[in-house]
Amino acid sequence: MKYLPTLFCVVLTSSRLFAAQTPDIPEVLLVDAAQQQPTLTYLDRQYLVDRLNQLDLQACQSRILREQPRVDYRQLSLPFAGSTLHINVAADVMRTRNLVIYTASGDEWREYYNCAEDTLLPVLAIIATAKVEGAEIGSNAIRQEVLTRHTQLSSYEPSHLLVRSDSDDINAGYLDFTLSSKHPVFANASLLETAQADLADLMENFIPGDSEYLMQLYLAFSGRFSQYIGTRDSSPVVARRFNPALFYRLWSTNENWIDLGFAHESNGQRINSQASFLREQQDYIARGETPEFARDALSRGWDYSFMEWRQQWNSKISTQLQLSHYLRSGPLQGNSEEYNLWEDGGTQVRPRRQYDGVSMSVQYQFNRSRCFLGSTAICMSDLELTQTTGYSAMFENNTTTLELTTDVLGLPIQLWGRAGYNSDLVDYYNYSTSWGLGIQLKTP
Repeated sequence: MKYLPTLFCVVLTSSRLFAAQTPDIPEVLLVDAAQQQPTLTYLDRQYLVDRLNQLDLQACQSRILREQPRVDYRQLSLPFAGSTLHINVAADVMRTRNLVIYTASGDEWREYYNCAEDTLLPVLAIIATAKVEGAEIGSNAIRQEVLTRHTQLSSYEPSHLLVRSDSDDINAGYLDFTLSSKHPVFANASLLETAQADLADLMENFIPGDSEYLMQLYLAFSGRFSQYIGTRDSSPVVARRFNPALFYRLWSTNENWIDLGFAHESNGQRINSQASFLREQQDYIARGETPEFARDALSRGWDYSFMEWRQQWNSKISTQLQLSHYLRSGPLQGNSEEYNLWEDGGTQVRPRRQYDGVSMSVQYQFNRSRCFLGSTAICMSDLELTQTTGYSAMFENNTTTLELTTDVLGLPIQLWGRAGYNSDLVDYYNYSTSWGLGIQLKTP
């Protein structure tokens, strides 16, 4: 106890000395597009000033700007060499280096570019990740994480390259390729961004739970093509599916979202009459091939609206629910092109809504410890089970799909199987079994 007065004096003296030696830091201001001020600690501000004092603007290229750059995401401002230095950054600046550096002196704005990136990177990281008190949507960590990975071209549906076989197709495997990606629309439009933030706030009042949402408009495209190498004359490539979509995604985390959108789906083919179909069959017969190949050219097409909800429940399990409503007549397709009675002499129409429209997926992520033949040779990645049915006559026509993805020497190998309907858009109403083995392709 006798040492307490001495210890107290030492601590008090040290704190006074630190306060006396703490240098005055020039005013550092960080604001976002909504005029909120993310929090910067004393050490943050000191580091920013010290780091930017190392920036040699004379080594950069420069030009005079006609107008002052606007703040799309965040702006850092501080006194610098007799003027004011501003750094404007986009939300995904750490990945895209989307930024503007300029000085303001009177009514003149001079931009600097091709500067030393090693000096700027730590500064950009602080600007992009500083949080606003209360973590308001539009400036929190969720926004930064989502936009860093999804501001430019990124994955939408799973993409893969498979050797595939269908029981309702030829009795041999064929090469099947699916590519799907999305891109934001008007990602840097400040007016739209404000409207989206307001709408996201409104949606939060109606969606159960305490999640906050980031709203972004996306344009997506999915395409599927099949090539019959060595099993059909000329090894043709057959277009199976063209699927553009426009949708709003409400992100609650980087793994959880709700999509609301409108899409068109077709196979890009041309035959929509019995006469054309018969002529196509005769052409195949004349070439010595089976007339069944004429079905490849049957035209299918729909417009539809959809809602999709994805939720990751824990580090292992996630689910995805998709509901689609196929329109009898839509603005892009016009009247839908579905099954025709003259295709096989049928007596009953078979609309798409009887076979598709409700889909539920469950995905299980394996531990990285699930590896064989060494620590990294063959590792189990994930297992996904999907159940699909129509929303008209629900559960009468069911489709089950199972996908097992592994990491084999760094390659994402996928084993895929399906029993049910929708093997392709032409034969959506035919029951068949399918399997495939290949590579799953992913982007961030």
